[in-house]
Amino acid sequence: MRPRLLVLLLATALCLGSPACKGKTTSAEKKAEEIRKFRERQKNLARKCYKDITTKYPDSEFAAQAEQRLQQLGPSTAPQKK
Repeated sequence: MRPRLLVLLLATALCLGSPACKGKTTSAEKKAEEIRKFRERQKNLARKCYKDITTKYPDSEFAAQAEQRLQQLGPSTAPQKK
């Protein structure tokens, strides 16, 4: 009887304890999020620079390459400034 009680108590503790852990992030998750944000900032900066080349120097030999790279990067996810 005691082993059953011990198992029941342990199962109850695990069930009650797991919701408390939700919402907490591990250091690996935090690092992955930092890396994701850094990469997104770098992409947005690259988009801005390529866009500057295509608008300021449309006759440049690099304008076509900048336009191609803009297409490869896809649409920006940065908030639009008004």
